[in-house]
Amino acid sequence: MNLNKIFLSVATFIMLIVLSTSCTQDFEEINTNNNSPALSQAAPEMLLTNIVESMTSRTHEIFFGHEMGSGWVQHMAKVQYTDEDRYIPRMGIINSTWNSFYASSGMDAQLLINLGIDKKNPSYEAIGLILKSYIVSIVTDEWGDVPYSEAFLGADATPILSPKYDKQADIYVALLANLAQANTLLNTGTAIKGDILFKGDLTKWKKFANSLRLRLLMRQSDRVDPTAAITAMVNDPVVYPIFTSNTDNAALAYLGSAPNNNPINENRKTRDDHRVSKTLIDVMWVNNPNMDYRVAVYANLPGAGGWWEGIPNGMLSTDAGNYKGNGLTKTSKIGDYFSAATAPGMLMSFAELKFLLAEAAQRNFITGSAKTAEQYYIEAVTASYNQFANEIVAKNKAIAALGIPASWTINNFVTDYLANYGAWNASNALKQIATEKWLAMFDQGTQAAFEWRRTGFPVLLPGVDASNGGKIPVRAYYPSDEAARNPTNLAAAIASQGPDTMNTKVWWDKN
Repeated sequence: MNLNKIFLSVATFIMLIVLSTSCTQDFEEINTNNNSPALSQAAPEMLLTNIVESMTSRTHEIFFGHEMGSGWVQHMAKVQYTDEDRYIPRMGIINSTWNSFYASSGMDAQLLINLGIDKKNPSYEAIGLILKSYIVSIVTDEWGDVPYSEAFLGADATPILSPKYDKQADIYVALLANLAQANTLLNTGTAIKGDILFKGDLTKWKKFANSLRLRLLMRQSDRVDPTAAITAMVNDPVVYPIFTSNTDNAALAYLGSAPNNNPINENRKTRDDHRVSKTLIDVMWVNNPNMDYRVAVYANLPGAGGWWEGIPNGMLSTDAGNYKGNGLTKTSKIGDYFSAATAPGMLMSFAELKFLLAEAAQRNFITGSAKTAEQYYIEAVTASYNQFANEIVAKNKAIAALGIPASWTINNFVTDYLANYGAWNASNALKQIATEKWLAMFDQGTQAAFEWRRTGFPVLLPGVDASNGGKIPVRAYYPSDEAARNPTNLAAAIASQGPDTMNTKVWWDKN
């Protein structure tokens, strides 16, 4: 683990400490004792703001979130500098992603937990547990076995600077326990500040905790039967509230100016490397006998004219540039909604939750529920369409050739889609649920990729000039920083989990 990064994060934490002019205490003295006066004088609201912003921006970071996430799951593709799209990730990106989640967001989430305990504010403690669980879930889902039980202790009185790697199965036990504890702690209703995700609404934090818990229960469902836990949650919404509408979405509203810009927009200021994948466009438009109206939001019409056109994943840069005669002008850029400076950074959506419930119902993981898998599925598709309601109506009506009636509202678009391409297919339900979830999770590259790995749907073919033995990666390489700084524990993890390749599956991935 990159210790320099850890200490930089701690240095950031020091700036949050509310001291007068006596800021000359020894650095280690301030940061190695969680019971010191320094901790009690810290400002948790500033720490909370920083965690949410840094965690979300790293999740949606252009290389990790979009090229290794959205690219590998074939939502997006590259038209220039196509290495990541051909499964050749840069080790510098892997190092910076790992170090950011561990040494910045993760360390700060642990500090927020400590602050909540120190200040006797259970709400901060609970939110710290939720954010830590979200961060670690991304890390373990990307790499498999990773440090957890001895992680985030570099600033303790007895610091652990070379943490052991925990098995993913054990990490999941801990994360699920964290989220259950957070749900209970939030019952106190202790007020908080600095909340840029839910504006201090503790009920929404409870919904996020329980919805995230349901995500993780389903992610390990091929290994651990989630029936009892999911049934308890679904049948007692008072104790276990979950998302009930798009207003509950865990999505950071970017302000639209640096440094609080949506990462795609920030990248687009100087680069023009990304397009929508041909795989996605073919499903939504080219091979669709009707159409998926969300395509008008996900993708712009090509600059050279014509209908939506995706570019194949994994092409050599020269071939991508020459695609259709000019890959830059004859293929669809990412839709304006997603490339706007203020585009939200989605962490988890109401639509995703409903798709997870649809799958759970179809696999008989919910007992005593009045709803069927089909009902959950219809609610999921409806939630996805409603998430982009204004954009779907405006974008589709603006294209005269589509012939959309002027009187149509979002309800008409949903009804038409569910009556045609999106109609429930009981004989192929799990495939349909997973494929529709894949469509709904556009611009959520990491989670879309994790879910594709778990379900295997839709069936994706490797990029045309793919590296990695012609296989779509199912994990990332461990960082070279770990090989340099924590070699013994890394070696033990590799010996336990399997070769450090992009084809070694993580524990929950039985597909």
